[in-house]
Amino acid sequence: MHVWRLELDPGRPRASRQELREVLARYLDERAEAIELSEDERGKPRLAQERPQLHFNLSHSGALVLVAVSRDLEVGVDVERVKPGRDFVALAERALAPEDAMAVREATEDARAGVFYERWTHHEARIKCQGLGLGSAPPRSPEVTVATLPIDPGYAAALAATGPAPLRFHCWTFGPPLPEDG
Repeated sequence: MHVWRLELDPGRPRASRQELREVLARYLDERAEAIELSEDERGKPRLAQERPQLHFNLSHSGALVLVAVSRDLEVGVDVERVKPGRDFVALAERALAPEDAMAVREATEDARAGVFYERWTHHEARIKCQGLGLGSAPPRSPEVTVATLPIDPGYAAALAATGPAPLRFHCWTFGPPLPEDG
């Protein structure tokens, strides 16, 4: 399983399907422009044409984009830019599971933002892995494992995949293709 980190061009403040196509091109051995994407009924991106099994997910916040890719497991990824000064207890109580909201409520004031964003990114990555919407309660199966991703200061991120712990993944920073020998 791989997680690709991309930085958005300041002139293009939102991630597009082009960034996703560029990452997928490395796995499909095709030009990015030739890869057609569609969405499932809940908006999760997928390949428009039948191909060798490839699972992927995209998330962006601020200047960062993360793309998770796996040949074997369904994946979900989430990245969030940390925005201090919010009412994290109220947000957690409204949007997170009771045990997660309790962890946010019990955190010290200095730690509260970090606890909230860690719990939130885990929650979103899990939901995205299962192909659910944010208002959905995740089903008990299949088993989904979630891991915190190491990411830039000022951001929180998580990766989820179907299957038992531990998740084995490699993180890469996306750049231009390697030159061919010859």
